Amino acid sequence: MYERVLIVDDSEEIRDFLSEYVLKPKGFEVLTAPNGLMGLEMAIAKEPDLMIVDQQMPRLAGLELLQKLRERDLAIPAILMTAHGSEDTAVAAFRLGIRDYIVKPIDIDEISEAIDRALRENRLQRERDQLVQQLMESNSQLQRRAQELNVLYGVGKSVSSSLDLEEVLHRVVEAAVYVVGAEEGSLMLLDEARNELYIRASKNLDSKAQSMRKRVTDSLAGKVLQTKRAIAIGSDSQWKRTHTALLVKSLIYVPLVLQGKPIGVLGVANRIKEVSFDSNDTRALSALASYATIAINNANIFQENQMERNILSTVMDEMDEPLLVLDQHDRFLSLNAAARHLLDIGSNADVDGRPVSEFIDNQELVAFMLQTADEARDQQINIAGQNGRSYQAHLKFIHGGGRSIRLHPL
Repeated sequence: MYERVLIVDDSEEIRDFLSEYVLKPKGFEVLTAPNGLMGLEMAIAKEPDLMIVDQQMPRLAGLELLQKLRERDLAIPAILMTAHGSEDTAVAAFRLGIRDYIVKPIDIDEISEAIDRALRENRLQRERDQLVQQLMESNSQLQRRAQELNVLYGVGKSVSSSLDLEEVLHRVVEAAVYVVGAEEGSLMLLDEARNELYIRASKNLDSKAQSMRKRVTDSLAGKVLQTKRAIAIGSDSQWKRTHTALLVKSLIYVPLVLQGKPIGVLGVANRIKEVSFDSNDTRALSALASYATIAINNANIFQENQMERNILSTVMDEMDEPLLVLDQHDRFLSLNAAARHLLDIGSNADVDGRPVSEFIDNQELVAFMLQTADEARDQQINIAGQNGRSYQAHLKFIHGGGRSIRLHPL
């Protein structure tokens, strides 16, 4: 950044001398004015870093110029030059805030040193301002990063604790919009049969946009899906120029990839704000896309397990013999209608995932059922039931820590 110096002197020879032999060789940008009034106007308009002002000038003397600047609260560092040294002039000049006082004729070394002294305080102040600005920017970035991590942590917790895919995907999109400061967001999944992307969750999209589908073969989101690579677009982006139909100022699309296979796209956009996204925004969105993929995978696994359990439950209910299945944590996985009837557990009682001891009062039977493979002594015993009923219990261990129990009435 060039420092700007304004020379105000009615002598063209002095202006040229200072400009060509003192200031320009030091890299300064030089402005000149031939009288005090023009110097005042130029100082107000340009606000130079330093002024070198002659005292004796037509239309406005040097001290008068400095006084008028002070009246306008313009504290521009100044060096006053005069042909006749005077203690009164020097005192008046320093009261007006000049940095140095030079008596003509001008000595190059003297004026060079005076310029360096005059600018030293401003340079230090500028450096301090820059450091403060950098510190503020760093603090702002740290605060944003902390907020981002808190949001990602919250979404991660919801992914691990919830099997409600609808809720999790909407949380992912809301987090994406919040973290990058976007106006809208969407999560699109692939309809393989039609080779199209459809909106699965959204934030701030109108109903028309929510119902739109994008073909994989001729859309930007489709390109992200095919390449499995994120795309960020700003107002000056090459993608923006080549996709002139995009009605947005900026956007990011990141792919959702499950076990190496692309299944959808997470995107955010600004339609009004002239704000582009950066690499940190892309990174945050990629993390959220990973959470969405995990949630989808968990939901798929849960759905498959639920289908298998429904099939198993249907098969078990067809059996006349009472049968219970427990997991490695001594909780019900399943029990058939015959077992509910025998153990007096109502058909509407929700036992899935609940401890056995909550529903069975017979402590002898509970202790028998909860044996581990390492400590098992008896895998078949006779149990006295309620109302004089008795039955024979058969225990079988299942790989992974679970077990099944058959109850045969005697």
